[in-house]
Amino acid sequence: MKFGYRIFFIISIVIFFLSCSYYYPFISDDSLISLRYVQRFLEGKGLSWNDGHPVEGYSNFLWILGVSALGKLGIDLIVSARIFGILCSLSTIWVILNYFRKQNIKKEYVFLAVILLITTPCFAVWAIGGLEQPLYALLVTLIFIDVLRIVSSNNLKTIYPLSVWLGLLALTRPDGFLFTIITSAFLLAINRQNKEKLLKIGIVTILIPALFLLSQLLFRYSYYGELVPNTALVKVKITIHHILRGGFYHVKAFLGTLLISSLGLYGMYILIFKKKNIFGLYILCTTIAWISYVTLVGGDIFPAYRHYYVVLIFFTFSIILGLNAVNKINFKNKKIVLGVLGVLIVNAFLQTKFTDNQNAVNERWEFRGMRLGEKLQATFPTKTLIAVTAAGCIPYSSELPSIDMLGLNDYYIPRHPPASFGTGTLAHELGDAKYVLGRNPDIIIFNTGADLCFNIGDQLKDNKFFNTDYIKTLATERENEYVLFFNKYGRNTGIKRYQNELKIPGYLFSHSKDTTSVFTGQKLLKPMNSGNMYEISLRVPDEKWKIKTVRSTKNIDFQTTIAYQNKQMKVFIIPEHNALIESVVLERNN
Repeated sequence: MKFGYRIFFIISIVIFFLSCSYYYPFISDDSLISLRYVQRFLEGKGLSWNDGHPVEGYSNFLWILGVSALGKLGIDLIVSARIFGILCSLSTIWVILNYFRKQNIKKEYVFLAVILLITTPCFAVWAIGGLEQPLYALLVTLIFIDVLRIVSSNNLKTIYPLSVWLGLLALTRPDGFLFTIITSAFLLAINRQNKEKLLKIGIVTILIPALFLLSQLLFRYSYYGELVPNTALVKVKITIHHILRGGFYHVKAFLGTLLISSLGLYGMYILIFKKKNIFGLYILCTTIAWISYVTLVGGDIFPAYRHYYVVLIFFTFSIILGLNAVNKINFKNKKIVLGVLGVLIVNAFLQTKFTDNQNAVNERWEFRGMRLGEKLQATFPTKTLIAVTAAGCIPYSSELPSIDMLGLNDYYIPRHPPASFGTGTLAHELGDAKYVLGRNPDIIIFNTGADLCFNIGDQLKDNKFFNTDYIKTLATERENEYVLFFNKYGRNTGIKRYQNELKIPGYLFSHSKDTTSVFTGQKLLKPMNSGNMYEISLRVPDEKWKIKTVRSTKNIDFQTTIAYQNKQMKVFIIPEHNALIESVVLERNN
């Protein structure tokens, strides 16, 4: 690099890491879903989220392979995802600078566009957020540069690496093949008079990327038995509701990135309408195609306009080329330079105040979920089946067999959607209470330990089986409180029956004003206060039982009663002193 570019690259790295530190330690729950696939893949369990019939609950195949490579070196998987994201982000900066330093373009325009890009919160948030956006943006950047080379030189020297980038992009996300369609159509259109070039473009930019895609389709069909990933079944249904959401998503993203987006549109206008620049037309085509696609699928639910990241790459190129084409900014004027710097600083500061960007600072519930997962792993058997709506953090950290109640990582749920599918919150519309309860989960967990919510929660509220067989428990640990629903008859967390005994875990007992239990060591114990009556109701055969022992942390006396009514047995306990109860053991009364 030339001296000016070297200095600027170093400055860019500093700004980038400062921005990352502001949003650190943000991590997306969906990235933890991907990491559970990586986790199991490295353990030799295949690209699966659970044992049994595998489903493709991820949409970032190449990203998962990249993180797996780092994980294979013994690097923590969350750290691996962050390293991969940061390397891709820095590579995007370097690739842009390295290309334009060799062109007859004022470096000030390049620096301005790159600074606008890296001070957009999206750039830093998703560098550390754990999902595939940095890799996707890097490949889009490489594609743009090779197309620009082809257009500028009017030859096809870089068409082979272009085909590789297009192929890799198709492996990164299912929508990556959209760029193959747009790019090949564009190159065919501008070379339509040259039959030799048409043949080469058709073979290289269509056939080679299609082979990448075909290889993944073959893998998907042979391994998962499907041609479409589960993510598409859960998230994609084209309805007016989703289209309106998608349109509003782009309005918010444009306003949230107003300076770079406005300059990007201005640059595009200059290139297309003032300079009749062919590459400007390519930028326009890709922008329209991508925005249309994201609008149709309903936008996105993650912080910092994740799917707008690609548009920001488009705008970076249009700013550089557009501003250079008009060349109206006099960077030799110190007042103009200071003014531009002032605007950039104010712009960077204001963007952090937008709600969608601030959410990346405030969203830390994934760490609460991982903490809960660790406690579940330490407390309950390895075969404990949990049903969750937060399908990333809790299953990833607990490594327990899991049911994804929202369907992303489940085979049955996406294939049996409710009639209202397409009218609710993106990716949170599905749910089937009968199916979930039919799996007999030991613990049901909403969010990271909260009350019933979403469509599946509404169904459970009205389900008789859930209301009779599941106990709501407020499990506490240090400053954390988790609402957990325990299956009284669950194989791993419920009542254990031996030949002549019933062992009832203490956390299944409740008081009208006290549902609290406490994680202590590797146990979940029930605090019982002196004089309060705690009870549990359970189904038993036509047998009589009596209290054998109450296991607690203190040797104290209890008043106990057992009552029978309507084929139900109720067990009542009143402690004479405060105590932590581990279990109550009943024996058959012969």
